Amino acid sequence: MPRGSSTSLLFTISVVLSSVVFAVPVTVSRIVEGVLDSSNPDGIKETWKGTAYLGPILGWSFGVLGILLLAVIVVYAMIYRRERTLDALKLPLLLVAIQIVLGVVAIIFQGFTDGGA
Repeated sequence: MPRGSSTSLLFTISVVLSSVVFAVPVTVSRIVEGVLDSSNPDGIKETWKGTAYLGPILGWSFGVLGILLLAVIVVYAMIYRRERTLDALKLPLLLVAIQIVLGVVAIIFQGFTDGGA
């Protein structure tokens, strides 16, 4: 844990942001998919297909991911600037690395379960 109360707050923020790197974009994509499938603004007949509204779903989820990663990088830089060592960033960086690995594994196995479709 880093020294100082302001750095401790930044550390807490970095851990929280690092913990939701995968969950928030996935949640946003599901919310956008649900809203677009239920309202069907373009009149698509087969909304059950995976490609229905793919553009807006990917746009929103990657947009949220980009904003979240930008916030993570800013907080990491602020912590590093105050501490002058990467020791304070070990836990947040480990959390991000674990989520990236688990996300890639989930995507690979979803491809297997969907039959490569």
